[in-house]
Amino acid sequence: MSSYLKIIYMLLGLPKTIYFNFKYFNFCDAIKFPVILSHRVVLSKTRGTVIIEAPIKTGMIRMGFGGVRIFDRKHSRSVWYLMGRVTFKGRASLGYGTRVSVFGDLTLGDSFAISAQTQIVCNYKITFGDGVLIGWDCLFMDSDAHKILNEDKEIVNIPKEIIIGDRVWMGAACKITKGTVIGNDVVVATNSCVYGKHKTSNCVIGGNPVRIIKTGITWEI
Repeated sequence: MSSYLKIIYMLLGLPKTIYFNFKYFNFCDAIKFPVILSHRVVLSKTRGTVIIEAPIKTGMIRMGFGGVRIFDRKHSRSVWYLMGRVTFKGRASLGYGTRVSVFGDLTLGDSFAISAQTQIVCNYKITFGDGVLIGWDCLFMDSDAHKILNEDKEIVNIPKEIIIGDRVWMGAACKITKGTVIGNDVVVATNSCVYGKHKTSNCVIGGNPVRIIKTGITWEI
């Protein structure tokens, strides 16, 4: 996205930006406008709590911006639906088309980035480490959304926490399901369905079921 378009989108989104910051932060923090929203962000629910656990800087968190050539940025809307708690550990970029629904506890580490069109559905707890990069069309869900009961009417599909380590690169179209744990310095191959615990660091994982494809790697943006 050009600097010219960014300025236009920021100006168009100014009413939402003002509302968001003064809704969630005290006056001294809100006046610095740490969160900048594009006009293409839908503020569906603005309850719950937003916490920034880092020095407050203008524009350190942005939603609804970005530039992935294969998507129609003009008509792709982001959605913010918050009934729980979102904690930012530092800078974050939630690209256009990102949809966030939180009833539980969502934590985003420093230098967190989503390219576009990714969905985070947090009904229990999802934690992302620092330096996480997420490709487009990914889905994170820590629950099954609906209850499954046994013969005694007990819930058998309880939500489970998702933990993503530091410096994880998630390829496009990945699905991350409840109970998933991913270690540090991991690359997740495109179109993988990830579940279970994968604590090995410095590796590429992928597939369905997921397996280690290559070890001894590092990655850079």
